[in-house]
Amino acid sequence: MHMRLLLTAPDTPAWKVVPAWGALGRHALAERPLWAAIVVGLLALIVAYQSPRSLLVDIGGALESVHLEGFYDRESSADATFRWSGGRSAMQFAGLGKPFAPVHIHLQLSGGPRPRPGTAVLSVEANGHPLPPLTLSPQSQPYTLTIPPEWIGPSGDLRLDFSVPTFNAPGDRRDLGFMADFVRISLPIGATVPSLTTALWLVLCSVLAYLILRGAWLAPVPSALVVGVCLLACAGIVAVHRLLVTLFADRLALALTLALLAGIVAEVLVRAVVGAAGWKGERVVPEWAWAGLRGLVMASAALKVGGLLHPLSFIIDAPFHLRYIQYMADGRYEYFGEALAFAVMPREEWGSARAFIPYSPFFYVVAAPLALLPVPLALSVPTISALFESFKIALVFVIGLALGRPGAHARVGVPGAANARQALASAAFYALIPATFLLQQWGNWPTQASLWLLTLWVAFTCLFWSSITRPWVWALSTVMLTLTMLSYTVTAAYTGVFGAIVVIGGWLFAPAHRRRWGAVALCLLASVALAMLIYYGQYVSKIIQETLPTFGQAIEEQGKLTTLRPSVWSFLSDHLSRAMQSYQLTLVYALGLSGALWAFFSPGLRSGPRPAVGTARPSYAWQKVWLAAWLAVFLLVTAADFWMDQALKEFWYALPAVAVAGGMWVVAMWGRRSQSRLFVWLLAVTFAWQALWLWVFRLFFHNR
Repeated sequence: MHMRLLLTAPDTPAWKVVPAWGALGRHALAERPLWAAIVVGLLALIVAYQSPRSLLVDIGGALESVHLEGFYDRESSADATFRWSGGRSAMQFAGLGKPFAPVHIHLQLSGGPRPRPGTAVLSVEANGHPLPPLTLSPQSQPYTLTIPPEWIGPSGDLRLDFSVPTFNAPGDRRDLGFMADFVRISLPIGATVPSLTTALWLVLCSVLAYLILRGAWLAPVPSALVVGVCLLACAGIVAVHRLLVTLFADRLALALTLALLAGIVAEVLVRAVVGAAGWKGERVVPEWAWAGLRGLVMASAALKVGGLLHPLSFIIDAPFHLRYIQYMADGRYEYFGEALAFAVMPREEWGSARAFIPYSPFFYVVAAPLALLPVPLALSVPTISALFESFKIALVFVIGLALGRPGAHARVGVPGAANARQALASAAFYALIPATFLLQQWGNWPTQASLWLLTLWVAFTCLFWSSITRPWVWALSTVMLTLTMLSYTVTAAYTGVFGAIVVIGGWLFAPAHRRRWGAVALCLLASVALAMLIYYGQYVSKIIQETLPTFGQAIEEQGKLTTLRPSVWSFLSDHLSRAMQSYQLTLVYALGLSGALWAFFSPGLRSGPRPAVGTARPSYAWQKVWLAAWLAVFLLVTAADFWMDQALKEFWYALPAVAVAGGMWVVAMWGRRSQSRLFVWLLAVTFAWQALWLWVFRLFFHNR
């Protein structure tokens, strides 16, 4: 029987997961299915490299910047897209393979129609070897370079370096060299040795992917089949357009390594915290739940980090936030405060309501040390953001564990297993929500950081609910809530409303826990006071004297604080419906609503054992209050969105609560007839397809 990653003793220390991973790794590397899949994949790669299909790179198109160095931004004319070069520039193409015949490079270039002194003579080198210079015409014309096979090494990489005299066109300060339209690489017909570096990276990726699958309890043969299919897919891409794979093989290995580490770290931390909260002994979380959680975290990290690391991916808001991270790292604090606040308030959206709202620099302060790393911010920031988003799956797991309906363990045979099922279903639901992929491509990292901190606060507070009145638990909860308040102004406002609803609702509908609700109320008051003392308090007078009067005047003139909502009907039929459709949220919120109705109104605890005579059923009131309050914030803020545009942040704010409610509904359906289980599987497949499609489409093709 194949080896499974598990801790055999119920209350084994969490850190022993690490040596268990070591044992699994040693065992997995000796399994024959892995190496059979690698051999088949390498044979397919060898065949794919014999494809003579030409490779086209459209300069100025959507997917070409990674090949260029020393070129200006893309431009377009009536006929084509193009880029101007500087005096020195380069084009690089990774992993073309080691040919045994000359490679022909066809360049569509011009010296430019603008007046320039003299003739544009272009000097060219291929992998450091000089080629005959090209005399460029003012009109766009094709030019061919012939690269001898001995100039290309085992890596199969090709780099073209250009040098040309520059000139300055009237009204243009740039030093212009030549115009490039497109490049076509004609691969030779005949034997081609695959790129050695690409092959080695793909082997490493295969081993890492196999370990991830085996760690999630998939058997050796199915794991090897998944790895083999992925290698065959890579070979197919190589045959058609090998640059999509050869540019990415090393970064894919990095993404899988980070995914493996993320799964280990998340499991160790969550195991330790859950055990400290009392989930041990008879209430211990079963090993299958941990296997599912680590699988979800690792799969999410591999997909999200991998997608963001692909050289051709596109993150919409990255330039803005990366610029401000660098400002903070350089100590240029003049860009924060009022300048930052107005930078995120476009006049076309706010109209006459454009007034100062304090925009917290918390994210930029925390992210500034990343500028000291020997890694570009454009890589480190999105990578860390995607890793934290993957860790958020573990936080949703904890919330599902804490807020799941108690009881039901008699039917599944292990105390605590019912809550573990609800927790795992909630985590799986959140991991598959398409919009969680979209958030990474959108790149609004301050918002993501604040929502992560909010989820951390709810997870910790609910998990330690029975001991929230203890000083150390209350203090940690207050610190987490304070960081949430400081991290992002909009999230702070949402969370203040959330906390107020929780306290009032709990006081009224779960009176048995009033001492704990009082602790939460003190936590909320203390965090608001600390947030005001640390940052927001300095702007109180400015808000009272300038912002509020401006808002009042705008409401009189516009009727609301945004110019984007002409009528209630257009708000519902255009803005909200378009967002639900574009972000694939319709099915998500439909399942969340179903789960909420089931959690709040289904009679009794049907799946739990009947209590003994004279004993009461376990209370579920406080869990309902937390879930209902979180969902109520979404409804209230969505209604307010008509009067003040919030860039749909209310949708992202509610997603963990929606996932928990939807997870409860999934577990309820799973416990019914076999047809219901089939329906759950169909939902899972639908979510997975929507998430992957939205991820690929938005990363590579949208909003460029």
